[in-house]
Amino acid sequence: MDRARAVAFVEAYGRTWESWDVERFVELFADGVLYVAHPDETVLGREALAEYVRGEQAAQGEVRVRMGTPIVEGDRVVAEFWVTATNQGQEASTAGCLLARLDPDDGRCTRFREYWFDLDGKRSPFEGWGE
Repeated sequence: MDRARAVAFVEAYGRTWESWDVERFVELFADGVLYVAHPDETVLGREALAEYVRGEQAAQGEVRVRMGTPIVEGDRVVAEFWVTATNQGQEASTAGCLLARLDPDDGRCTRFREYWFDLDGKRSPFEGWGE
């Protein structure tokens, strides 16, 4: 996998999440993507992913998304994310990490999983975050 293509995926992932551009977000993924949002929350395919993201938009509200420096190994990319959100006057932060497998031909994600921690209030990342 070309490092530039993997970095572009991570950057686009953060940008389309922050703007809630569901159509462009879903275009980052292969038709049959397996997207594991949580150990008990699995989404299969782009149509289901679009529905999932719209639900997250309603739950998260306005967000600011920061992506850490990606680690690329073969067709896999790993990156931390830090999100601050405001929804109906409630502020929250989420610190997490994504693991994605990208198709070497078109750069779309074929398998995806993420892990995160929800925090009360808007918080800044800790020293060394995203490196």
